[in-house]
Amino acid sequence: MHQKLQAVVDTMDIYQATFPEDACIVVTDTEQVVGYMPGKKVDLKISLGMKVESFKGTVTVKALHSKMPVRDEKGPEQFGFAYISTAKPIFDGSQFLGVVSAIISNEKMDAMRQLAEELSSAVEEMSATNAELTKASSDVSNRLEGLVQSAETMNGDIQQINHIVGLVKDIASKSKILGLNASIEAARSGEHGRGFAVVANEIQKMAQGSTDSANKIATQLENIRESIQSVTETSTQIAAFTQQFAVSMGELDGAYANINDNAANLLNLSEVR
Repeated sequence: MHQKLQAVVDTMDIYQATFPEDACIVVTDTEQVVGYMPGKKVDLKISLGMKVESFKGTVTVKALHSKMPVRDEKGPEQFGFAYISTAKPIFDGSQFLGVVSAIISNEKMDAMRQLAEELSSAVEEMSATNAELTKASSDVSNRLEGLVQSAETMNGDIQQINHIVGLVKDIASKSKILGLNASIEAARSGEHGRGFAVVANEIQKMAQGSTDSANKIATQLENIRESIQSVTETSTQIAAFTQQFAVSMGELDGAYANINDNAANLLNLSEVR
């Protein structure tokens, strides 16, 4: 075995110790395995003397053929754990001697990638839900504004009706006085004013009935006005709340975007370069 290749085999334990994760080291010449050091979990069950060509598709064979460094990442499908493999050609000057390969556990990075993907997916769902809530909040706010405007219109109508009721009361009051005066004149006329007295009495009854009805209408209108006022105040409060809710949703959108960016950065960092 070439002296430099032997030196690499003799220092495999040092190479292995430089990796932060569990790793195994494989050293080959141009034809076969000349050195192998398994990790605690990363153990490919390689034996000394195994032909390099039996590792078809691996970074070791690719580096052997290209005489260039090769790096690759694999999932847990083959060995039950995710790993990153790196192969580097060994030269003595211009003479190609073989390849040293490191197979490093990538479980932690793989788990981080999966978490980042799940986080990104969850944030997308939350953002979609947030958008729906924001739209719903905006719709509620618009409808409440319409309700408040309708209430204001109704208040205006009530004021007009109150004005008409006031006119009815005024007419009823004048009619009552007119009926009272007519009764007095009928009494003065004696027998000749008896028929006129009946008419005067009916006028007074009609005037009193109109006054009573107008008072009842005024009372009901006041009750309606108070109810409308209560609805208006409540609607205004809810509208203010929904507007604040929409602002909060906007702030959440910003937070979600930030989380999504961080998740994307995690995914980017976890990719093998």
